[in-house]
Parts: sequence; C-alpha cells; structure tokens
Amino acid sequence: MMNHIKYFAILILSPLLFISATAQAQPVEIYGGAGTDGVGIGAGYAINSHVNARAEIDGFRLSHGFSAGDLDYDGKITLIHGGLFGDFFPAPSLLPVRVTAGVLLGGDNLSGTATSNSGTYTINGRAVASNGESINAKLKYPAVRPYLGIGFGHSPLGHGLSVAFDAGVAYGKPRVSFDVPADIVAAAGQQNVNAEEAQLQSKANRLRFYPVVKLSLVYRF
Repeated sequence: MMNHIKYFAILILSPLLFISATAQAQPVEIYGGAGTDGVGIGAGYAINSHVNARAEIDGFRLSHGFSAGDLDYDGKITLIHGGLFGDFFPAPSLLPVRVTAGVLLGGDNLSGTATSNSGTYTINGRAVASNGESINAKLKYPAVRPYLGIGFGHSPLGHGLSVAFDAGVAYGKPRVSFDVPADIVAAAGQQNVNAEEAQLQSKANRLRFYPVVKLSLVYRF
C-alpha cells in the first residue's frame, strides 16, 4: 500500500517538478551594451540551464580618413546590423563563462570620397587632372557574417541586474566598388584604374576578420 502511495505521489509531483525546473531554466533577459560593433540593445531567452538564445541590434557611424594605393579618402564608417546568437555554458552553476556562436545580419560598410586640392590625382603612379571631379570607393561586408566568441554573463541561472562581457570575431570578406569618372579613366588608362582598385581590394581583404569586444548591462527577469 505504501509503495502504491509513493508511486502515486511521484506520478502527481513529477509534472509539477518538471514545470518548476522548466520555469527556472527559461527566464527572459533584456540588455544594452557598447563595443567595437556599436551601441545596441537586445533580448535573450534561456532554453535550459546551459543554453541561452539572444537577438540584438547594434550600430554607429564614424568619419575616418584612409589611404589606399595613391589616393587619400575622406571616409565614413557605417555599422548597422542585427545579431542572432547562441550561448553555451559548460558549467553554469560554477562559472557564468560561455562560448557564443551566431551571425551578424546587415550591410556594414565603409565609404570614401577622394578629392584633390592640387588639381591632380595620382592613379597607380600616373598623375592626371582631376577636372574638379571626385573619385568614390565603397567597401561593403556580406549581409550575413558568422561570429564566434567567448564571454561571461547572460547566464540562464542569473536573476536581476548583472554585467556581461564579449570578445570574439565576425568573419566576412568585404567587396570593393570603385567609381572613377569616365574622363579620368580615359586619361589614366583602364589598366591603371584596375590596378588602383586591386590595391583597394587588397587592403579591404585585411578587414575580413572584424574584432568584437563588448560590455553590456543585463537585467534578467
């Protein structure tokens, strides 16, 4: 009789224990942060005590001059993207340290305009008249870039206010577009213009690994 009561109690209490454990493993979080990929906000959901899913949006704009080949540009960096991430915590009850994988979604780019104060451009070593015209270049990252990193915080077992830190890298080979007025192309020669564009693409290729370092303030309900 006692065994039947024990089994009956287990049968009744098991779903309640499961619901309780599930509720503890599925809290929601919101957060805001700032880092090398901009200022952003996000939200997270704990799938279980080891896995957390997050979505966020980040961005910033910055003016920054740069040189490529024989041309100097007045540049503008525009980073506006979303992010989808999965956090894995190997030992969440001991340390809130995690591995994070995900993707960045958006059209991050660097655009630049070359103008001449001297009235000439030097294109692959050849000087040509600027004729008051500008040369434009744009570096654009792929719309989808994988991300891999490590960090602490965003723990599914946490509650209330906390701090999170991320350090990782997003990968994507940027593509370059090079817009040169037709009369300047004719004066410099298409071969020299192509060589100048190749130098710009070579410099862009070094930026395929984009470092992401971020500090966030998190509130988990």
